[in-house]
Amino acid sequence: MENMPSFFANILKGSYWRKRMMRFKKESYLESSQFPFSIKPHKLKPNEIFNLHSHEFIELVYVKEGSGTHTYNQSSYSISQGDVFIIEPEVEHSYHVDMHHHLLVYNIMFQPQLLSRELEALTNVTPFVDFFYMEPFFRKTVDFKSKLTLDIHQQMEFNFLLDRILEEYRRKQLGYRFLIQTKLIEMFIYLSRCYDNIYKKPVTYSLSDAELIDQVAKFIEKHHASALSLKQVSQLCGMSQSSFTAKFKEYTGITFIQYRNNVRLRIAKELLSNTDLKVISIAQEVGFDDVSNFNKMFKQIVGKSPKQFRRESSI
Repeated sequence: MENMPSFFANILKGSYWRKRMMRFKKESYLESSQFPFSIKPHKLKPNEIFNLHSHEFIELVYVKEGSGTHTYNQSSYSISQGDVFIIEPEVEHSYHVDMHHHLLVYNIMFQPQLLSRELEALTNVTPFVDFFYMEPFFRKTVDFKSKLTLDIHQQMEFNFLLDRILEEYRRKQLGYRFLIQTKLIEMFIYLSRCYDNIYKKPVTYSLSDAELIDQVAKFIEKHHASALSLKQVSQLCGMSQSSFTAKFKEYTGITFIQYRNNVRLRIAKELLSNTDLKVISIAQEVGFDDVSNFNKMFKQIVGKSPKQFRRESSI
């Protein structure tokens, strides 16, 4: 462990195996607030443990070599060469390698604002939404075979992209930030294509309709600002739009769109009451690109304009 960063070395020491969980802060692991990104290869030797931890940033994990066990949200899964998956912020997870194997993973760490416009544009691409947003959220309720596993040819292509990003980040020559951002978008589009090719068939769930709708409702709460469509969510659930709409309304009393809008406006009301953010900023924060549409919907559902609501809530 002589050349290993101290935070990895500390976690891998056998004496560190304790019940407490570590939380990695963005200031310690990402380059800067202007460029919230980092990439690190990390190797676990036989019989080593990367203890339970969480972090403030998104992590894309690629298993370049070996195999091991990944514990995510208190459920354990086998991982091996070619696996790619997303770890969302604040989710507890850990790794363990048995005595007969090793594990080499690449951790691509970043915050969404690094690619905010690009990620927003990609929310119109269903395979990207499935891989980047939905698969991590539903991982515990869907057979983990839904993770993305690259075949040998896809691994070669992905390794090339990964090596270019790692080289740019290490050398930090003129324009490296722009090139890394460009390569990250290329990487996400490539992974989305791979995911689409592998998972054209609907995912099979072991949940009841009520449990599945409950998971969708929780997903909307967490990703209310994302431009997720009825079509995308229906496909993820393995249903037609009409079937999903009927079941969602049966269990919630309202449609998917109504539920999403209600969540957005509830959060907007909290921001209007508790912050000094401008109305246009709040509209964007909860998922409205057009402030006039936000004002219209707010008045239609709440019965008063956002400005009037703010004035009255401050009395």
